Amino acid sequence: MGKLKERTGFIIKEYIFILIFSLAYSVGLVFFVFPHSTMLGGTGGISVIISAIFFSSPAFIMLIINLSLLVLAFIFLGKNVGIKTLVGTVLVAVVSAVLEKYCVFLLPPIKNAVLSSYIGGVIVAVASAGLFNLSASSGGTDVIALIINKYKKIQLGKALLITDLVIVLGGGIVLKLKVCLISALAFLTKVILIDLLVNPKKTDKIE
Repeated sequence: MGKLKERTGFIIKEYIFILIFSLAYSVGLVFFVFPHSTMLGGTGGISVIISAIFFSSPAFIMLIINLSLLVLAFIFLGKNVGIKTLVGTVLVAVVSAVLEKYCVFLLPPIKNAVLSSYIGGVIVAVASAGLFNLSASSGGTDVIALIINKYKKIQLGKALLITDLVIVLGGGIVLKLKVCLISALAFLTKVILIDLLVNPKKTDKIE
């Protein structure tokens, strides 16, 4: 009985932290990244590109793409990671959509695109690393990075570099060159920080 109670408490604690990191991830995107059309790779980057073409909501596009990639998490990473990724995906997408709709009068809090994007990159990196350390993710290309990490034993930051660099560079074709260069700085900050913050022993346990 004592072990069951301890296990239940541990699971609740894990999901509380998933909630916290998902909220931080959403704040980083909506307040510092999306207002300047900056791309950090991943579905957030794809969302910025698509929204620039079709004038739609980046948060809504991100939700659709992330949900479509969840099946990969369950197939290749297992039920535990799949469920946690489902929670992280829904939280990030829903919170991002809510913030985007109801906090528009606060956007952007920082007018300077370079500084704002850099701060957003740091916040997203810390949040992503926190989720990775909990064997979770915010979905999207983070799922692909986790799969590469599991089967090829490549650090998560480098795996994200592989999966997301094309998105950042591709954004330069659709958006302005200046935006692409700012995005590259924020993106590199993100992947370097993730490698520094993620516990390699933790991700090695993903089965």
